[in-house]
Amino acid sequence: MTEPVALVEPAVPLVRSRRDPAATRQRWIERLQRFRDSHLSVAQFCATEGVSVPAFYQQRRLLAAESGAGPVGRPTVVPVRIAHATPAVEVVLPSGAVIRFATDCDPDRVAAVLRAVGAIPC
Repeated sequence: MTEPVALVEPAVPLVRSRRDPAATRQRWIERLQRFRDSHLSVAQFCATEGVSVPAFYQQRRLLAAESGAGPVGRPTVVPVRIAHATPAVEVVLPSGAVIRFATDCDPDRVAAVLRAVGAIPC
């Protein structure tokens, strides 16, 4: 009787991706610059570059986080103080010129200005 022989397949080394992170990063920096210059939609650009839309957004987000910049394409919130406009009294002269006076302006001053420009007789 012969002993059973175990078949042993030759060991095949696992091939791991040896992508260089620095090269990948540089490739995406250049790709994102091409996108900004292209004036295409994200979907159109990704189709021409042969990359997926989710990969595009992920890389853009990663690079923005690295640079300390906020997400690209998002508006920056800036505090704004809105001053309330004071109501005004407008006098339109026959020449078309407009003189505006604040509502709390001294009436004697208004009259003096209107006399000075000839809008009312002296």
